Amino acid sequence: MSIEIRNISKRFGNFVALDGINLDIPTGELVALLGPSGCGKTTLLRIIAGMESADGGEVLFSGAEATHLHARERNVGFVFQHYALFRHMTVFENVAFGLRVKPRRERLGEAEIRRRVMELLGLVQLDWLADRYPSQLSGGQRQRIALARALAVEPKVLLLDEPFGALDTKVRKELRRWLRRLHDEMHISSVFVTHDQEEALEVADRVVVMNHGRIEQIGSPDEVYSNPASPFVYQFLGNVNVFHSRLHGGFAEVERGSCEAGATAFVRPHDIDIVRQELEGGMPATVQHVHPIGPVVRVELQHDSEIIEVELSRERQEMLRLEAGQAVWFRPRQMKVFGQEASLAPPPARQPFLF
Repeated sequence: MSIEIRNISKRFGNFVALDGINLDIPTGELVALLGPSGCGKTTLLRIIAGMESADGGEVLFSGAEATHLHARERNVGFVFQHYALFRHMTVFENVAFGLRVKPRRERLGEAEIRRRVMELLGLVQLDWLADRYPSQLSGGQRQRIALARALAVEPKVLLLDEPFGALDTKVRKELRRWLRRLHDEMHISSVFVTHDQEEALEVADRVVVMNHGRIEQIGSPDEVYSNPASPFVYQFLGNVNVFHSRLHGGFAEVERGSCEAGATAFVRPHDIDIVRQELEGGMPATVQHVHPIGPVVRVELQHDSEIIEVELSRERQEMLRLEAGQAVWFRPRQMKVFGQEASLAPPPARQPFLF
């Protein structure tokens, strides 16, 4: 089932949670709503689910108006961050709950309920825990049971609110790969909320980046990471060095071009070259720290009073043999330049490097 969001707005007092949101989600697509806390992503998810009412705009399912339908009439499955399992019920009864509370005319027989529940528990690879209680499960197992419960009523749309946020890093990585495989098998229209950039880029077909109640960019994971539409998107998706131009005569040379007065250049740490000798078009710096982290070596350079982060492969570090205190030269291989108006986005966490 496709989802169409038309000019949705929502306020909580003077706070604008959503400001004219428009979004189309085709049938069978897995979409991530990504953004910082307070950007409106969970509010939008709850409006799609019917758990929250919009102040204005429309929600359509497969072209049919759904804005004023009650949540139970939308045929939507919802998975909460903290599982919301019934502690006094077994795993089996938690998954069966939605089937048992259906209106009598729609309710399945006991044999069919058992068949469907066990089938779903097999799908999430937990059929062997059917007689356990939630307190006897790990966090990852509880989340899979919550997902099975949401799928039991055969929803046309699956909505997940920070589904892995309460789990540790290892379990979170395992479950998001599992969710991607499950989605590919079931091909159900799915929307999940997350503030974890890596999670959104790894799992989703498309990523919707939100900020202050508005959509900053919509695109495939590669599009939003490689071609960010705004300074906010660039800074939110991964580490970045921010360079503001200090101008002489109206223009400053940036790599192989020039940028306007007040422009801002953004460079990923892995897009910076370091050499031990003077480099044409490069800038001098001093190595402050060298941090080997798995297959990557993170290097902190100091230029004047500013810190520049660089990521090297271990092979490159073995060639350079960088150590704290060494003098080096660095130069960006590629960068994204935004004009003066765009540079008014929220500032980065650390002070920009001026050149």
